[in-house]
Amino acid sequence: MSPLAQKLQALREASPSGAQPGGLIETGVPGVTFFWDESPSPRSPLLYSSGLVIIGQGRKIGHLGGRRFQYDADTCLLLGVPVPFECEVEASPEAPLLGVRLDIDQPQLHALVARYQDQLGFTDARGAAHAGVEPLPLEGPLLNALLRLLDSLRDPIDREVLGAAALDEIVYRVLRSEHGRVLYALTQHQTPYAHVSQALMRIHKDYQQALTVEELARESAMSVSSFHRAFKQVTGETPLQYLKKLRILKAKALLIFEGLRVEEAAFEVGYGSASQFSREFKRYFKVPPSEAATLPYSDVLQSA
Repeated sequence: MSPLAQKLQALREASPSGAQPGGLIETGVPGVTFFWDESPSPRSPLLYSSGLVIIGQGRKIGHLGGRRFQYDADTCLLLGVPVPFECEVEASPEAPLLGVRLDIDQPQLHALVARYQDQLGFTDARGAAHAGVEPLPLEGPLLNALLRLLDSLRDPIDREVLGAAALDEIVYRVLRSEHGRVLYALTQHQTPYAHVSQALMRIHKDYQQALTVEELARESAMSVSSFHRAFKQVTGETPLQYLKKLRILKAKALLIFEGLRVEEAAFEVGYGSASQFSREFKRYFKVPPSEAATLPYSDVLQSA
């Protein structure tokens, strides 16, 4: 077992809920969440929020817009924007999936870039967009910073002092990595990537409304064709595909966690027709909305 897996296993054993086959717990360091799962899962849709997903044992395989990502003990997943993802899990009771999720503190990221922008070496990218999701090797200084973060979780004072410092270093190491632009671009204004990021914030805030590509493009000060192209480059989806998947995933959560009826969930996420919602839900998940609870990721691990 690798040092990373050993530290994650120790974290599970120290948790009151660690004997359960799967779970997710806050670590005490803001933005750092530990998760584990003993059960494999087939390829299934879920919603990933922005951040860094690190797997110390087991393996996840993600699918997005024709791209395939494998993240495990050697490779983590960097997400600059939230995306509807399709993911499969390789795990077992003998070798459970052990992982940690790190949220990106936006004010801290902006402050870091503002202080060292000239030294970071990124060139202006006003005319280009790039993917908002990238795999990243988990090695060297980045891995060492992560191990220090996990070590700090054993003591309350260490968590507050050393944990926060280790998390800051992790963000710095990611920013200096080969895909650091995924984070750097979030701090830049008036770029296609920034416009798409802002449009995603609007979509997540107002997904129940009748949003149009024309409206989102106008708010981004871009032509419809340029916005459409940049949005797909960043998220792997067209704007309308993204909105539809987001609504269906939100409805799934309402069906499972809040116990809404199919008609109620459909209208809550912006559908005017429950029958259309049911058709699109079944097309996406391969089961009708009435069977939502049988789907993979129908538990606390949905966002991990």
